[in-house]
Parts: sequence; structure tokens; C-alpha cells
Amino acid sequence: METKQPVSDEMKLAKTQKISNQPDGPGKRIGKRGELTMIGNVLPGGAELFRQRLPKFQSEAGYYEENVGTVQDFRILLFDNDTRFLLSLVYDGDFVPYLNDIATHAGEWLDYMAIGILEGYTSMKDPKIGEWVKSLLIPADFFYVGTPNSTVRDVKRMEKLSKAVSDLFDAAN
Repeated sequence: METKQPVSDEMKLAKTQKISNQPDGPGKRIGKRGELTMIGNVLPGGAELFRQRLPKFQSEAGYYEENVGTVQDFRILLFDNDTRFLLSLVYDGDFVPYLNDIATHAGEWLDYMAIGILEGYTSMKDPKIGEWVKSLLIPADFFYVGTPNSTVRDVKRMEKLSKAVSDLFDAAN
């Protein structure tokens, strides 16, 4: 049986990521990636409406998030007996451009998910929606990113390149 060699603190700290605050809004940043976490209230009856709309919202996620083009991952959950929600995501870039991108490229989709469900939500077309978002944001205490300098576009490009190389090798066999 092989025994693991001890790892020094110096070796562990060599992997430390530089974490900072977003330059233009709330949330943490590592490399090209920012985090956004919101906690708010669900309107009475909102949980049932959310679950009715969820299949359509989930099935359209790829279309709308591809249009935005900067979302690494996105999750929403209801908790406290469906009275509160948590929305959390990791995205590329700065906060304000991201907020503008989602309003422009996914506003209709987010409105479908949120109107009548999330307390205080009006519409992505509302000029005050950014203030509503900011009022519910809670910067993460801990944030780690596996590939902090790869954007969604970089990852998609690498996937295409990897497929092309695999196809080339397959054709050579």
C-alpha cells in the first residue's frame, strides 16, 4: 500500500487565489469571474406559481443564458417552507455590465420566472430593478473558482477545439 507524502503549508498556499470585491457593485471576484447571491421573500402563492413555471423556465435556460453569454452557473432554490428564495450565480466580468446584459438578453425570461413570485420584483425593464437586485445581494464569505481566468466563451472555444482534435484523431485511426 502506497502512503501519501505530507504536503507542506507552502505547497498549499502556492494555490491561493486572489479574491477581491467587484469593482462596480456587490459581490466577490476572482480573476474574470464574479459571484452574485441574493436572498429575498417569496410572495404568498408564489412557490406554487414558481413550480408551475419551472419546466418552461428550465427548458429555456440554455437559449437565454447563451444569449447573455457570461453565466458560468445559476441556481435558484426556495426554502423556509417556500417563503424565501436564494438565487446564486457565477458570471464573467463586472457587475453593472452583467446586469445590463441580463436585462437586454434575458429580461423576458427572468420576468416570466419572477413576476408574481418574488417580493418586490417588478420587471427587468424597470429602471429601478438594479436597486432591487442590490438590496437583496449578500456577498459570499467564501468563494472559489476552479478556472478563474476562463470565460464562458473561452470554455466553449476550448470544447470546440477539443472536439475538432478528437475528430481528427478518430479520422486518423
